[in-house]
Amino acid sequence: MAENIVLVDGPHAGELWSLANAPYLEEIADCLCDDHPCNLVTVRKSQQTGASILALGWCLYIADREPANTLYVAPGIDMLRDLNSAKLQPLIRAWHKHIKRTVIAEQTSRSGAGSTTYEKVFPGGRLWLGNANSVMDLSSKTAKKGIKDELSKWQDIPGFGDPETLFEGRFTAFRRLKSYKILEISTPEIDTGDELGEAAGHCRIDRSFKRSDQRFYFLPCPECGAFFTHNPDRFQVDEARPHRSVYLCDHCGHGITETERVAALKSGLCHWRPTAPGPDRHPGFHIDAFISLMMSYEAIAEDKIKAEKRGEKGRKDFTNLTLGRPFRFRGDAPDYEKLMARRDPEVRRGRVPAGGLLLVAAADVQMRGIWLEIIAVGADRQTWTVDVDYLDGDTSHPMGEAFQRLRAATIDRTFRDAWDRPRRLDALAVDAGYRSHVVYAWVRNNQRLHPDTGRDLILAVDGRDGWGHPAIGTPKLVDIDLDGHRVKQGAKLWPVGTWPLKGSFYADLQLQGVMSGQPANPPGYCHFGAWLDEAYFKQLTDERLEDVIVRGRVAGRRWVDTGNNHLLDCRVYNMALAEYLGLSTMTPQDWAALARARGLPDELSKFDLFTARSASPEPAEVVRPPETATPGTPSEPEGDGWIKPNKDWMKR
Repeated sequence: MAENIVLVDGPHAGELWSLANAPYLEEIADCLCDDHPCNLVTVRKSQQTGASILALGWCLYIADREPANTLYVAPGIDMLRDLNSAKLQPLIRAWHKHIKRTVIAEQTSRSGAGSTTYEKVFPGGRLWLGNANSVMDLSSKTAKKGIKDELSKWQDIPGFGDPETLFEGRFTAFRRLKSYKILEISTPEIDTGDELGEAAGHCRIDRSFKRSDQRFYFLPCPECGAFFTHNPDRFQVDEARPHRSVYLCDHCGHGITETERVAALKSGLCHWRPTAPGPDRHPGFHIDAFISLMMSYEAIAEDKIKAEKRGEKGRKDFTNLTLGRPFRFRGDAPDYEKLMARRDPEVRRGRVPAGGLLLVAAADVQMRGIWLEIIAVGADRQTWTVDVDYLDGDTSHPMGEAFQRLRAATIDRTFRDAWDRPRRLDALAVDAGYRSHVVYAWVRNNQRLHPDTGRDLILAVDGRDGWGHPAIGTPKLVDIDLDGHRVKQGAKLWPVGTWPLKGSFYADLQLQGVMSGQPANPPGYCHFGAWLDEAYFKQLTDERLEDVIVRGRVAGRRWVDTGNNHLLDCRVYNMALAEYLGLSTMTPQDWAALARARGLPDELSKFDLFTARSASPEPAEVVRPPETATPGTPSEPEGDGWIKPNKDWMKR
C-alpha cells in the first residue's frame, strides 16, 4: 500500500499512504493475504483509526494481484453512494494516475464492459458494492472475498431474516476448500450484558470479536519497560487542562504522557497479543483511539468531558466511537422518594419554562382512558414536566370521549411560556400498541403539518423491545381496518427503540442539580414541579434491568415492570419525539434560530449560549485486563511489494 495508495482525504491527502502513521494495521493486513490460513478477520474499532483505508486498499490489491469476485456490503444505499463518490472512486483514480496504468475499468453508465457506481470491473473479477438492507444485493452472486462494513448497524431484513446469513451464502462455493476470505470492520454499538454476545440485540462486531482470539495492541512503558494495553479505567483525565491527561501504567503506575505514548507507538516494539487464543478462534483485533496516531490523550480527554455533559447518550457515543467498545446501559431506577424530595416549586403546571425550546406530548391509550405527559426539552437535553393527566373515557372509537379530551389537551391547546407568550405543541406521539386501528384512524383524521418544520405533528408509535433499535426509526405505512371499512396504507407507524431510551432516562434521573445543592443543573437534568404526586414518580421508576440467566450464565439483560408504567412509556415516547425534532442533530446555530423564532429575548437567543450549556436560561425578570507478561522480541518483517507470502503487502 505504501507504494500504491494515494490518500484522498484527511491531513495527508495527496500523499502516499504510510505504515508509520498506522503501524497497528500491518498484522491485520497479513491476515488478509491468501497465504494466511484464516477465513475471517474481525476488526472492532473506534473512529479515526485509519482502519477503513485498509478495507479499500485490500479491494485494490485484490483487483491487481489476487483477482477474485469481491462483495463489499454496507448498511444503507446512501452510505454506499457516499463511499463510492467520496472514497473508493477517488482512490481508484489516484491509484491509476500514480501507477500509470488502468486496473479497474473506468466508471461508465452505458458500457457493459465498464464499471458503474456499484460494480467495479477488473480482469479476473468484479467488486460489488451491496446494501445490507437489500435482499437483491445479497443474492445471486458468487464471491471469494468479502467485506462487512459497519457491521454493527446491520439490521434484520423484514421477511428475510439475518443479512449476515444471506451475505455468507455468497461464499458457499469456496467453503469446502476454505479458500474464501472475509473482513469484518465496524465501530461497536450495544452490549446486552451477555457474556458470549449471543443475546438478541447484542452488537454484531462485538459478538464476532468475542468468538475471536481477541488481540489487543501492547505498548512498552517508558518508565519500567513492561508492556501494557490501554485500560480506559486507568486513563486520568485532567478536566481543567486536558492536554495534561495521562495514562497510569498497569505495572509501575507511571503517568504516561502524550509525548511518551507517541514515542512508544513509533518505537517498533508495539505488537498485537491474543488474549483468548484457541484452535477454533479466528484473528480478531481491537483498535481504539489510544493507539491511533490521529488522536491524542488530549483529544480523548476532551471527548470524555463532552460526553459526560451529554448524559447517557454522550457516554454511549464516547464508548463506541472513541474507546471502540460496546456500551452497556446501566438503567438503575432511582428511589422515587428522592425524586419527590427535589421537586421545584418554580416549575409551574401548564407553563413552558424559559429553556424549553421544544414542547412535546405522549399518550398511552388504555381500555378506559388515556395517560398523557407533556414535557419541554432544552438544547442541552434538560427536561421539564409541563403537564400530566389521565383522560377518562371511551377509547373504542376515534370519536370516543377520551380521544376528544386528548385533542383538547394537546393539539388544540395553547400554552404560555415564561414571558406569557403563546406556545403550541411541536409533536404528539400516540401509542398504537393497544386499540391499534382506532389510534391509526384518530391520527389520520387529526393529522396536520407543523407550521415551522412541515413535518407530521402527530405520530402513531410502536415501542420495540431490544437493545439494537434507534430512538425513532423509519415509519412504515399500515392499513386501517375499523368498523368494516379498510383504508389501504392509511397511516404511518413509527418504531421507537424503548430499551436504550429507558436506560438514558434513568441515568438522567440520577443527575444532581440546584435543588440538591449543586451550583448548576447539568445537561440532561429532569425538572419536576411541586404539583406532581407520588403516583407519578412511582410510575416513572416502575421498571428495572435484570440479568437473563440461561444455563447458569448471564445471557443478556432485559427490562421488567410491575405493570403500572404508563407514564414511563409516555416519557420514553417524548424522548423519541425530541429526537424526531432534531435534539441530537441541531447545531448551536439551529438552536439560536429556534430561540429567536420562539420569541426569546435577544440575550437568551445568542449563538454562544448553545455551545456549552450548563444551566438553562431564566427569564429576564427571574475491559477486562489482558495478560501483561512481557513477550519475546517481535519478529522482523519479511519481504516487500504488494505482497509476499504471509507478510507486508501493505508496504507497497
